[in-house]
Amino acid sequence: MRKLAIAFSAAVGSALFLAVLLFAGFDSIIESFREFSPFYLLLFLLMSLALYITTTWRWATIVRYQGLKAPFITLLKYKVIASAVSYLTPAVRIGGEPLRGFLFKRKFGLKGSEAYSSVFLEMSIGIAIDTIFFCSVLFAFLVFFTIPAELEAYSMVFSVAALALVAAFYISIITHHGPLSLPFRALYFLIKANLLRQLVKRIVAVEDAMAAFLHFRKKGVFQAVIISLIGLPVTFFQYKFALLSIGVNVPFEIILLSIAATTIAGIVPIPAAFGIQELTNFSVFSIIGMPSVGFALSLIIRFKDILLSFIGMALLSYEGLNVLEILKSKKH
Repeated sequence: MRKLAIAFSAAVGSALFLAVLLFAGFDSIIESFREFSPFYLLLFLLMSLALYITTTWRWATIVRYQGLKAPFITLLKYKVIASAVSYLTPAVRIGGEPLRGFLFKRKFGLKGSEAYSSVFLEMSIGIAIDTIFFCSVLFAFLVFFTIPAELEAYSMVFSVAALALVAAFYISIITHHGPLSLPFRALYFLIKANLLRQLVKRIVAVEDAMAAFLHFRKKGVFQAVIISLIGLPVTFFQYKFALLSIGVNVPFEIILLSIAATTIAGIVPIPAAFGIQELTNFSVFSIIGMPSVGFALSLIIRFKDILLSFIGMALLSYEGLNVLEILKSKKH
């Protein structure tokens, strides 16, 4: 059943990719690369690396406030590995995060609650700041720009729902109602399996460690939030340089919408957001009459993601793990 679901999601993504390609026009996409600049592509890749360094810095800050010690380069390596696995699986943005926690735990002989809580704290803070920022961007567009009424309604509903989910996540963590363990507790209520009970116990321990950090390490939380805010302009220039690499200079707000569109595409449970990423960027750039540029931008982003995935898989092999075994285990 899981294999069928993955095959279906991949088929949907492929169909979307081909449909957007046909709408954009192959010749128009090729035309977008006529003024291709290797210099700006290099700057784009350097900004991508800077973004990984920034998010690793956020994780290192949380680790330090937990009273743990780990070399920054090791944390960066595990961050790249996790991103690579997430990119290749249809598990939204979190497919590789348990693996990151496992590698961290194994390397330094940590308790599971320490290792996994650091990972999920770093990830959840990053997602929360991204969500708040992009919802703010959408609200700004609703206030200062005239957009179709239907799109305005969808944007409002999406923004409110996203902010509500972020609030619900942190409230449930702080009040010890465990959003991570909730589905497993519900399953255990139906299936009284000892293995499931042990799993719930371990996840609750991670949630308790997260709650303790949020309650007693407020300075660490504050620093992680500030680092997340630093990552926002890095992301902006990443997209700016990607567009300049094909000789395109677009308004500030279009870049912000493109970042939001790519982020939303990553939420859809399709491996590598294949097809969805092209569709969302195609839609954004259609606003200014440059849909083929949106498709071209998506290809540049995908080139970076595939390159980093190869690096991540190589690092994973160096750790003695096989990516095919990991992907197979996720299917089962």
